[in-house]
Amino acid sequence: MSRIIDVDAHFEPGAEWLKPYPKLAAKLPPLDAGRLAVHTICGDLLREIPADRQPSMAELLPPGLMTLFAQEKEGEKSRAQEFEGKNQFEVANVKARLKWLDEQGIDMQNVICLSGVIYDTFLDDPALRKEVISTANTWLAETCAEGNGRLLPVTALTYFDLDWAVQELTRMRGLGSRIFLVPGYPINDVPPVHPSWDKLWSAAEDLGMIPMLHTGFEHNRFFPGWANLGGDVTLLRQFGSSFRHVSPMTLLNGMVYGGVFARHPKLTLLMAEVGTGWLPFMYRDIDDRISPTARLFLGDWKYPLKPSEYMARHVKATPLSGGNDQPLVRIIDDLPEDMIVFSSDFPHFEGFADPKTHYADVFAGQDAAKKARFMGGAIADTYRRMGDPIF
Repeated sequence: MSRIIDVDAHFEPGAEWLKPYPKLAAKLPPLDAGRLAVHTICGDLLREIPADRQPSMAELLPPGLMTLFAQEKEGEKSRAQEFEGKNQFEVANVKARLKWLDEQGIDMQNVICLSGVIYDTFLDDPALRKEVISTANTWLAETCAEGNGRLLPVTALTYFDLDWAVQELTRMRGLGSRIFLVPGYPINDVPPVHPSWDKLWSAAEDLGMIPMLHTGFEHNRFFPGWANLGGDVTLLRQFGSSFRHVSPMTLLNGMVYGGVFARHPKLTLLMAEVGTGWLPFMYRDIDDRISPTARLFLGDWKYPLKPSEYMARHVKATPLSGGNDQPLVRIIDDLPEDMIVFSSDFPHFEGFADPKTHYADVFAGQDAAKKARFMGGAIADTYRRMGDPIF
């Protein structure tokens, strides 16, 4: 029977996570959960709006903020019940997580910790950013080790120093990590598809690790004219949150047309929580850039495979249950085999508290082999192709 591999789940060290690191804690400003939520939802637009035209923070704070961070307040009990058992910052409990994995029939789970990497957004000191992220990585690796190989730490990095990123990636591979988070935007005005990033992609291939573009790491930049949205908070939130798949499209196009996949034949890009419904459209369109007509304007295609073939060989994506991931079976059928893979996103509210039941319904009446490839077979074969099997 095929193993089930969950490529994207979460847990955190809790509010007191810096207690064992007093020297580091003394250097860090307190994190404001409200500002973090606003940054995630519409920070890309706010950067383009002059400070004197921005709505106040009180106006910008999400109406369900207490529910979002599992802090119920008076009058929100009914709202909180919708998200019972789902917490964006659930404190790690390895025993409880292993029990849940057993109930769901999941053999292995990749786990993300946000408590360190979120500082990368707020800190200006490069050395301090490295220190806080590596400390959180260590906490996550040590905690996951209690799972006896069933919980794998997802590596967080900061990318302004690629040599350090490669060193930290190597260290975390030694601690059991098989996935690392990557940005969908330029760092120091250099995009991840530039050849200067090849040292990172080569290290990923050598270490048998998969880069993951996860929602929240796909920042966009909008034209300054969109500052006119600043007076309408609802529009600002909705517009900002609706563009979460713009950067994944840009990154994917860049890695195909920029030759990253041609130079790194074992590399796989995994996209999480950025939707999957747009992938069939992109797959059908991507070869048009090398058609005879396109070559009149763009020149000859210089790589040995077609863009669609690179996309088929190098791209994996994982769905949630939103409209952009429906109907999932049709999306799977419209794409090359094995492109769509399983994740629970547990315990986040947009994820699945009971993925076993959910996907039993999704794949009802389908060939059992299709579901088995989705639930773990495809991602296991990805690691075999890299020469470092996960089982």
